[in-house]
Amino acid sequence: MRDIQLDESLFRNYLTGTVLDELLCSYKGLPKGVNYMVIGDPGMGKTTIILDMLADIRLKNPGVRVLFVSAEMNEIDLAVYVKRFPKFQDLDILFVESEFDDNCQTHNYHTLTEILDRGWDIVAIDSFYELQGIVKEEENITQKKAESMLLSLIKQQNKAQNSRSVNTTFLTIQQVTKNGAFIGSNRLKHAITAMLELRLENPKNVYSDRYAVFSKHRRGDVGVRLYYDLSTTGDVFYNEERFNQDRQIRRLQSEAGNSMRSYAEKFDRLFDNIKTMNV
Repeated sequence: MRDIQLDESLFRNYLTGTVLDELLCSYKGLPKGVNYMVIGDPGMGKTTIILDMLADIRLKNPGVRVLFVSAEMNEIDLAVYVKRFPKFQDLDILFVESEFDDNCQTHNYHTLTEILDRGWDIVAIDSFYELQGIVKEEENITQKKAESMLLSLIKQQNKAQNSRSVNTTFLTIQQVTKNGAFIGSNRLKHAITAMLELRLENPKNVYSDRYAVFSKHRRGDVGVRLYYDLSTTGDVFYNEERFNQDRQIRRLQSEAGNSMRSYAEKFDRLFDNIKTMNV
């Protein structure tokens, strides 16, 4: 690592200006050149959370280029979001739809490759599974090959292999099973920097409080909950007070666990000494 030279600007994160920055990374904000995946049951607000994050980052960081790749919703669907959240209307969006014409020579994968080559600071994909399926059908390849092609494309952009030489960050929404489990291969799991899960406090009650929590995170804390509310208009509401309380509880639990392990080690050493003396 001593021989690897990296630009210091690579470690200046994108800020949203909300408490979400505290959850996204231990040194605040969304890092550059990483891959964050967002999962959750239908209706949890995955798309809304992502669009809100993109809009906030764009407003807070003038000049940052963000792109939303929609493989599930069309222009009419997203128009509903813009009515509730007007700040979404200025986001650049690429609509990816299945091409049913067998004679069509233009495939979405090639279009996506060309557009990504323009160099974007942040790209959000909704969803990876749907985009993977479209690539599979249009290129007439296997599901595994389609996944490999998309991951290779993402990694190229992570490493700034584009016309602007920017380390692109990807926010990718992924489908889950009926039981809420992640859909995807082990390779896909290993390729992501962090896994953000959107969950209900009471899974059996759709009206219970919603929260975001990282189950995997190479840049921040795992297990800390950030509760949010989508009922307001204009912005996603994040409960900062509750987040700070939960984070403090996690710290106290960690300190208590470390203290117990320390006492256990001292007891083991004392017990070993007693056994030695008796021998």
